[in-house]
Amino acid sequence: AFLTHSPGRPLDAEFLRYLRRVGLAVPGADSSALSLQRPIVGCRAFSSSAGMPPSGEAAAGRRPCCLLGHGFASQTVDRTGRAPWLQPRDGLDVGLQVMNSLTGERETFRPLEGKKVRWYTCGPTVYDVAHMGHARAYLTFDILRRVMSTYFGYDLSYQINITDIDDKIILRARQNKLFKDFSEEVKSKDVKHVKGIVDEAVALAGSKLAAKKPETPADNAPERDQQEYSKLMEEHKLKLAQHEELKTRVAVAAGSVDALLEAAKDPLMAKLDKERGHMVSDQTIFDSHARQFENSYFEDMDALGVLRPDVVTRISEYMDGRVQKFIERLEDQGFAYESNGSVYFSIDDFRKEGYHYRKLVPAATTTVAEMAEGEGALAAEESEKRNPNDFAVWKKSKPGEPAWDSRWGPGRPGWHIECSVMATDVHNEFLDIHGGGEDLKFPHHDNEMAQSEAYHGRPQWVNYFWHAGHLHIDGLKMSKSLKNFITIRQAMTMHSARQLRLMFLMQAWDKGMNYSDQAIDMAKAEERKFKQFLGRLRFFLRFPHGQSPPGERESTLEASVKATEEAVGVALRDNFNTSRVIEAISRLVTECYASFEALPAANMEPVKRAADLVIRVLGMLGVEKLEVVPADEEKWNAALDSFAGLRQAVRKVVRDKMPLKEVLSFTEGVTKAASSARADGLAGCADSMEAFIADLHKLVKDGKPSSDFLKRCDEVRDKDFVQLNVRLEDRGTDGFVWMFDSREVMEREMREQAERVEEANRTKLANKLALKYQDLRAAEKSAVSPDKLFATGAYLEFDEAGVPTKLADGTDLSKQKRKDLSKELAKQQKDFEKLQKQAGADGIDAFLAKLRRDTEELERQVNRQ
Repeated sequence: AFLTHSPGRPLDAEFLRYLRRVGLAVPGADSSALSLQRPIVGCRAFSSSAGMPPSGEAAAGRRPCCLLGHGFASQTVDRTGRAPWLQPRDGLDVGLQVMNSLTGERETFRPLEGKKVRWYTCGPTVYDVAHMGHARAYLTFDILRRVMSTYFGYDLSYQINITDIDDKIILRARQNKLFKDFSEEVKSKDVKHVKGIVDEAVALAGSKLAAKKPETPADNAPERDQQEYSKLMEEHKLKLAQHEELKTRVAVAAGSVDALLEAAKDPLMAKLDKERGHMVSDQTIFDSHARQFENSYFEDMDALGVLRPDVVTRISEYMDGRVQKFIERLEDQGFAYESNGSVYFSIDDFRKEGYHYRKLVPAATTTVAEMAEGEGALAAEESEKRNPNDFAVWKKSKPGEPAWDSRWGPGRPGWHIECSVMATDVHNEFLDIHGGGEDLKFPHHDNEMAQSEAYHGRPQWVNYFWHAGHLHIDGLKMSKSLKNFITIRQAMTMHSARQLRLMFLMQAWDKGMNYSDQAIDMAKAEERKFKQFLGRLRFFLRFPHGQSPPGERESTLEASVKATEEAVGVALRDNFNTSRVIEAISRLVTECYASFEALPAANMEPVKRAADLVIRVLGMLGVEKLEVVPADEEKWNAALDSFAGLRQAVRKVVRDKMPLKEVLSFTEGVTKAASSARADGLAGCADSMEAFIADLHKLVKDGKPSSDFLKRCDEVRDKDFVQLNVRLEDRGTDGFVWMFDSREVMEREMREQAERVEEANRTKLANKLALKYQDLRAAEKSAVSPDKLFATGAYLEFDEAGVPTKLADGTDLSKQKRKDLSKELAKQQKDFEKLQKQAGADGIDAFLAKLRRDTEELERQVNRQ
């Protein structure tokens, strides 16, 4: 078709936009003859490098450009049930196969521009403290980032965002202020008055919870709906249980205003916000709230050893008009529309233009829960969306909410648009990698991708989407909404950052995992293994070794070191399989112990190479500082060797059953070593050495038994050395090894070991009590005399053997019933006679009394524990 107009007379701009929206290519607006052609859907050729469209094309509002052959392969990758994926072609290929959420498969990773990688990871919404679910995501991407940079050699530009404008922040900041004001108001009020308000708040919370009970899907509902229902019901049950706990706490706190406020803080805040939220006019409370928890987040990340991003962006810094302009372009191109002061992205118009929607979670329908998650808690009720699945890119602000000017009136950005604006500002038209938690796939990431592709006019904005698996606790995703979370700071009072990192390294990064004692204990065991290997090697290298020529043992270990290094590379290229990496170096460490056992004959060079590999690989993964070495190591070595040597000599005297006074012959040299340690500034070590020597003299003088000498040796290991930040271990009966370690770590290990022993004792005692209960019940049953077994009033007549023949109402018992009762009587006779033998001369009553006393004593022991 041809459209002719007078030269120099431009076509109406709105008409041109219409032509482009219906899929007609318009080569130029000032031509006298415009050839209008319908291009191939999703394919428009251009000439540029690295998959970049020519200047101005993205702004033209046309269908998605064709990237095939322009930095990408010439054909799309088509996975069943997925949108076509464009495989980057020209960047550095290191052989990495990685899970790409866009295809649901492992794909070969290549950036678009050589070694340069544009990487954006969704950062936190800073409305509360970070929990271990956040640690799962950010520690995971820190590990992947380190591998990509340090091991594979990519040049990363790593960006995270800070969501500091969000419904959750608005609600929490507003509620905190209202609660604080309310607490001041009721300080002088009668507790009965406050209790009435609290009861209303709790009842309101209960009503809201009941109203949110998931609807049971129809029998013929799709499997996805059934699975969603099961998940939501589990979460709903948890919330119901938490609400019952809330009511109990409130009942307990009924006598104090302060206690009531603390117990009912959450429902009170919700009630106050509903009644007074619109009255909050101080906009600074939202920003100060966000800054507080942003600072808290970065403190937590620093504590975890997560590297700071190359770029940090905050959406509040983009409210100078850049967010509004981004949305204006979407509206001008026909991808968004205004409704009641808010602006929504049109899914239907997006699809009409040839784009694919819902690439990550390609389901046909959106659940109510998913829409609520995407739109936020303060979504407008009168939105008048054209399609229920359309999502907000600009929200009209109501009283009590922060607002910025726009051509649609006062408002604020929608959640999804924030990431699009900030990622585009830093990385321009595309991302090589976009990361985030698995729970962000839909709606957040699918919606973010749609609006970004529309804005840039590209069929593919993100080349690789990486999603970290959920962290579960008791089978449910850890989250603040479920109140089943453990904060990072709480976790780090129990475990070190290194242990938490190892826990994640030992799991698949893109799969869900349970936060459990078993998972952390496995990580602690590996950490201890690595630390003790390196500490032992450092210790043994100070003593004679390599006294025999290298042989099969050394050549075998050399081969293992080489094989392990190759295995690490294979594992990392296999979807960052860090669990296999840990397994490989752990096996190598185990092999090295054969050389330790063969000292002083064994050559230590292969062991040193193994240690270098272990340190290098773990360091690359962020597992650092496994060796603790003081600045004045040589001075410590002399003192501690002497101290540990004296202890070993005492143990040998006891073991060989020598006269105990012989221990004093070993103290003279150690006394001199203690003096040298004091002169070298090691006063604490010198004090401990001298105290040990003095105690040995006293034990000999007082004629104490050998067990007291061994007990004092245990104290040297478990107390004196620990206080000096040194781990001392016995090597069988005739040797020892020591290494520097943290006193806090060793004390925590001993506490945990004591708790495990105590728990084992509790379990053993509980099992013993359960068996005692069984014995008592059995004895009480056997104690019934056979002639009284059926004297219950249930029977009227009996035969000569004492077996019932008639029921109390005169009904004859059947032959089979009499046969069963006869067997029962015979068994009772046998059990009764057996019990008589057990009871002996004291009789059955005395036997039962003793059994009851034993049971009561066990009950007391269990209760004491």
